[in-house]
Amino acid sequence: MANALIDNSEQFKLVKYIKELVSRPDCNHIMIATGYWDLPGTALIYDELKEFFARGGKLDLLIGQEPQLQYYQASQEVRQFPDFYIQRDVDSLTDEYKPIGKLIIDNALTEENPGGKFEIRVYGQGEHKEFLHAKCYIFLGNNHMLATGIVGSSNFTLKGLQGNAELNYLEENGNSVAAPFTEYSTSKSHKAWFEELWQNSELWSGKFIKNILKPSPIGVEIEKDNDAEKSLSPYEVYIKYLQLQFGDMVDANTSEVLKSYLPPSFNTLEYQLDAVKQCFSVMKRFGGFILGDVVGLGKTVVGVLLIRHFLENAESLGRARKVLIVTPPAIKKAWVKTIEDFDKNNPRNNIGLNVEFVTTGSIAKITDELEDVEDIEDGDEIDNIEVGNYGLILIDESHNFRNSDTQKYKAIDDLIGLINPTPYVALLSATPQNNSPKDLYNQIRLFQRTPNNSNLPNVEGGKLDSLFNAMERRFKEARAISQDTDEGKIQARFVVKEVSEKIRSSVLNDIVVRRTRTDIKNLYGEDAELLRFPTVKGPHKLEYKMDEELSKLFSDTVNAICPPKKGETIDPDKLIGFHRYAAISSFNDDKHKKLYEKRNLKVDQITKRLRRIMRILLVKRLESSLAAFKKTLENLNRYNEVMIDMLQHDCVFICPDIDVNKLHKESKGNFAAFKTVVETIIARKGGNNRCFKTSDFKESYLEDLQNDKLLIGSLLERWRENTEDPKFDRFKEAINPELFNPEINNPSGLNKPRVVIFTEAIDTLKSLERALKAKGHKVLSISAENRTEKQEEIEANFDANCKPENRRDDYDVIVTTEVLAEGVNLHRSNVILNYDAPWNATRLMQRIGRVNRIGSTEDFVHVFNFFPSDEGNSQIRLIEKAYAKLQSFHEMFGEDNKVFSEREELVEHDLQHFVDGDESPFGPFIKELKAFRDNSSERYDYIASVDANGLGGVLEIRDENAHGIFVFTDNSQELISVDVEKTQEDTSSNIISSLSTMQRLKCEPDTEYSHCPSDNALVEIAKRAYQKHVAHYITAADSSRKSANALVVLSSLRSRSDVTQESKKLLKQIEKLVRAKDNYVIKHVMRFENYQGSLFGADDDINALLDAALSNLANRAQSKRGDAKLVLYSETKYNN
Repeated sequence: MANALIDNSEQFKLVKYIKELVSRPDCNHIMIATGYWDLPGTALIYDELKEFFARGGKLDLLIGQEPQLQYYQASQEVRQFPDFYIQRDVDSLTDEYKPIGKLIIDNALTEENPGGKFEIRVYGQGEHKEFLHAKCYIFLGNNHMLATGIVGSSNFTLKGLQGNAELNYLEENGNSVAAPFTEYSTSKSHKAWFEELWQNSELWSGKFIKNILKPSPIGVEIEKDNDAEKSLSPYEVYIKYLQLQFGDMVDANTSEVLKSYLPPSFNTLEYQLDAVKQCFSVMKRFGGFILGDVVGLGKTVVGVLLIRHFLENAESLGRARKVLIVTPPAIKKAWVKTIEDFDKNNPRNNIGLNVEFVTTGSIAKITDELEDVEDIEDGDEIDNIEVGNYGLILIDESHNFRNSDTQKYKAIDDLIGLINPTPYVALLSATPQNNSPKDLYNQIRLFQRTPNNSNLPNVEGGKLDSLFNAMERRFKEARAISQDTDEGKIQARFVVKEVSEKIRSSVLNDIVVRRTRTDIKNLYGEDAELLRFPTVKGPHKLEYKMDEELSKLFSDTVNAICPPKKGETIDPDKLIGFHRYAAISSFNDDKHKKLYEKRNLKVDQITKRLRRIMRILLVKRLESSLAAFKKTLENLNRYNEVMIDMLQHDCVFICPDIDVNKLHKESKGNFAAFKTVVETIIARKGGNNRCFKTSDFKESYLEDLQNDKLLIGSLLERWRENTEDPKFDRFKEAINPELFNPEINNPSGLNKPRVVIFTEAIDTLKSLERALKAKGHKVLSISAENRTEKQEEIEANFDANCKPENRRDDYDVIVTTEVLAEGVNLHRSNVILNYDAPWNATRLMQRIGRVNRIGSTEDFVHVFNFFPSDEGNSQIRLIEKAYAKLQSFHEMFGEDNKVFSEREELVEHDLQHFVDGDESPFGPFIKELKAFRDNSSERYDYIASVDANGLGGVLEIRDENAHGIFVFTDNSQELISVDVEKTQEDTSSNIISSLSTMQRLKCEPDTEYSHCPSDNALVEIAKRAYQKHVAHYITAADSSRKSANALVVLSSLRSRSDVTQESKKLLKQIEKLVRAKDNYVIKHVMRFENYQGSLFGADDDINALLDAALSNLANRAQSKRGDAKLVLYSETKYNN
């Protein structure tokens, strides 16, 4: 906008310029001087003014006097200007001007609204009777970075802004418009001129509202509308609750801000913007969140958007503008690249300058043979973390931090604890639970730093630690249930479901943001049109059979590896004892044993764990391939012989930090050379790396090792003689006709045929590579060892998101270990083979997600599976483990599906459901809130502005029982809902989740409240339940025993013949507090334990006890969270 003449001709309407200036986001102060003013002129800029006031802008309006009105007023003094003339105009206005009238009433500076942003003053009614009919419009903002003035002939009226032939001049020079006036000034700015007159004017806005606008016909109608607005209907109370839960998430202004962050080449996906808004809201409330979107929905983009939004708001949040990203090494490059895309052409708000990275340890550091074993973390190491003043710590694939005993967990936990103020913590994982509820607890504890005083609203008493301890015990009960019968399966499923529902309603609903493919399809139609979600076909079974001889060898091997099942007998001389891993528990002297105790684990426990790991390793290798199993068995045999050799040479090295087996092999039978090398390294490293004498060990230890040697050697000889590997043979048969079948493998022709193959064993990978090459295929083999080195080749050949000019066709098969199960795109392929099923079954979800991602070009993804053998599966209780782990995960996170075992095959429909996931339970409510906002925006804004204080009413129903939903808050600002049911016999109250509250409040839009009065007794009952929930505490480990004793006393009292009915009712209320383990109440009840006196007339004593207990409860709740406030409620009463 440049200096210009404005004459109200077609192209130069004054109203156009004013609209543009008022709309500028940096405009926060408007000054207008006018000879006359009318509402129709102001109505021309209604939308712009509404937004201006909403962002806190101030409008000063100075009314002067037109010459003809001055002349008219001189002849009729009683008709004071401007009151009479403006009143006459306002009285003639029709209903179309109600919106502008309401806007002025809501924002005018009056006695009733001292904070009003619209101030009207009149010049010429006080001491200063000078004639004023100058017209001036001034627009200021951003410390006068905006300073524009318009002077001329146009009044602030309908005709002045667009009708009359006028002449005005727009001035853009900031000094001319806004410079202050001093004794040295040679000219006067617009602003200085206006302020001088403003100081000599009379306040008129209150008088205008009270005497003119409100009494006018449109004013009366506005007041009627306001009265109607103030009373929210049942449906609007429901909408208000949704606003309290999701208001930040559906805010359209934030969406526009987030869209502005996206690089031009990125699709704008509403579900990703919603995820950022919801995560940000949860983060501010609880210190962190878990983003658990299913695999393939673009968590990295959501993460970078959230980081950018955090950096923009860090100062207002009181946090440093510094972010730490913790990620596995394989995923770091994807983060770096995405941040570079965001920072391109955006030097002002550079994300990369404010972000630092650390990476977690590589799987390869655990063992050369294993890529993953359930009992061993993905790598206990983490890059050295320097303490920095981070405001946000984002942990990708946070399930890698599920074990609090690991070095990397302790490192990140210590870092978070050292920073002040405590940084926000963002956890990203599609599979946050892998083993048990403790997985979740350990991750949540990274941002819920005081788990015995959590601010999560549905955790009773804030005891997050107690809740998870109880759920962990119940979960272990489910895992211990035998599932050999249908009854056992049903019982286990019931327990797991109970645990899952409790954790979800008490914890996860408040802190987990999770979207599934089903959500996108059902709730984000426009996004779904932009994306391609292939249908998952399969699993296609690749079955193989063993002949009788191999079956016998297989069975004997399993019996030698695995201990007998309960009730099964087996010759101990035929069971491998894995004594190579029992050296530390075979010491004679306890002081030697104590050297190797770790993390409160005794050496016997460590030995048991190591033996179990080796059994698992052998079983998995047995199920993987003949080559992998032989190699592992040979290694086990060699390691056993090393220990025998050391015992026979009276020199036994126990060295946690030294690979003794490797050094022994390199010495090639020269024990003296081996001894010298190890001793040299011990001298340098120190620690618990030590040399012991044979006499330090039990005499039976050598005998045990030799027995193992005979068993292992016998098995090894039989396996070496065996040349059969039917699984591998079946694979070779399937390569071209099935895996590369042109009818299923990239049939669109957009990509050449490709296959992705996963295995857990390095030796199996090498065998598969050779077989594929023999069939003429170009194979890219990836393990932890070459993952980083081959990154560009992986992207160029298998990533559909790779730029077309960078794509290559050097390979048509990628064979990989678990190292590519997360954080990589392989979706130029649409065929995946799981050569051996992942022991940690949730990894199957990650594997399929590599080819079923945003950007997939095919309509179908085909999954092929080899099914593990019956023998191996049954020995390690794969069925029970897979059931308890997966069912718990799916039910907690709305991914209610099954991963196959050999006895419960996964059918095609189940696999599709497994990949897509169930619809988020909150999704439909969020969608409904958005629809109400879009369809009834003004009413939505009004409901949002209403103070959440006692909103609600009574509904009439055909049910003799009275019900009520009561939502409370306190100093924590969190919402806690209580459900109360009152029958003729009893009254019950329960804390319910936010999801249940939404379901109960939901009603039809035309539902109306009755005129029945609310029941204060129900409110009091609900308030007590709220207080009990907030104040709940467990004072001692024996609280359950104390509670049981108190219940016996109460039962004895109720059974006495001399207790009145009134006392029985009071005792029943006391019983509820005892069952809640209220120590105060238990202590007082126990005073009646040996009470022999009469209970006639004891009503007052028992009532006093109840009153004291409830008062104590209320005081504890008040001291912990402040006074309770009833936010909203909904009662239902019987309609006769």
